[in-house]
Amino acid sequence: MALSEHSWSPETIKQAVQEGVEIASYRRAAKRFEELTKIPMSKSSLGRLVKEYGGQLVKHQATAAEATVKPLAAGEEILWRDIPELDSQTMAVSLDGAMINIREEGWKEVKIATISAVKVELTAAGAEPEVHLSQHSYRAGLWEAKEFAKHQWAEGCQRGLEKAKHVVSVNDGALWIWLIIQMCWAPCVEILDWWHAIERLWEVAHQLLTEDDQQVTSWMKQQKTALWDSRLRDVFAAIRLLSPRSHPLPDPVRQVVGYLFNNRHRVRYKEFRQAGFPIGSGSVESACKLVVQARMKQAGMRWSRDGAQAMLALRSVLLSDRFDEVWPSLLPSPKPT
Repeated sequence: MALSEHSWSPETIKQAVQEGVEIASYRRAAKRFEELTKIPMSKSSLGRLVKEYGGQLVKHQATAAEATVKPLAAGEEILWRDIPELDSQTMAVSLDGAMINIREEGWKEVKIATISAVKVELTAAGAEPEVHLSQHSYRAGLWEAKEFAKHQWAEGCQRGLEKAKHVVSVNDGALWIWLIIQMCWAPCVEILDWWHAIERLWEVAHQLLTEDDQQVTSWMKQQKTALWDSRLRDVFAAIRLLSPRSHPLPDPVRQVVGYLFNNRHRVRYKEFRQAGFPIGSGSVESACKLVVQARMKQAGMRWSRDGAQAMLALRSVLLSDRFDEVWPSLLPSPKPT
């Protein structure tokens, strides 16, 4: 659908759309826009603008994502694209999901990718380096995993990850996430988020040590130390000691053991830290709050699917500091004279 014609200038529309994307309700955003510009704007008009221009961005992103994975037809000329310069020789990719309420569909998962530069700061001699993630960019949408894989790949290509010396991916244990990472970014450094691993160990402690809080705390302290030092076998031995061999492990405990065993190559935390890699997925968990929940999960909010996609696309580029760069491509082409 072509953009409808408006009496406002492109710069005025840009300001209105940006207010609608940044502020957590169309009503407040429209009021703020009127205060700044003295131009009347209703919340419904602002919502339509965001949906129109965000819809254009959704189409552009879909086309670009498809182009990055489309196989060449027989005889088709190879066109080499320019790979952007890296922000760091080590780059991080993390994937996650957040729920929003879609009208007539209920709660649906927004899938989100975060690409970050990894900066390492050397401290005192013999101490582990301090790791900082910065220069984040985002890609989010109501996609199935197959479509999401294309979009997170396109975002990574836009950040120049093909040039990276190391690509590090820190995530929870969701199978769909690791399948995408292995398909798109292998070989890369795969790391299970530290806090997800610890959360699973708390489940074991509360299952097998339910009577004494002090005992639970003491046991968890020992297991955190063992896992921090990459001694997963010691963790398994400690779990086994809590349950007599004559009795099978309770199902929740058995599931945690399976979870850690299946991710055993991703919990080499001592090695990862010494190499200057992050071991937490806080960047993408923050993205779920920043990109999605802060604007789209306020009390009583329900979205149309198209409206949600438009908002997610615009918030992703805005919070990736690319709004000014992207905006001209969303404007209608000038009419021929």
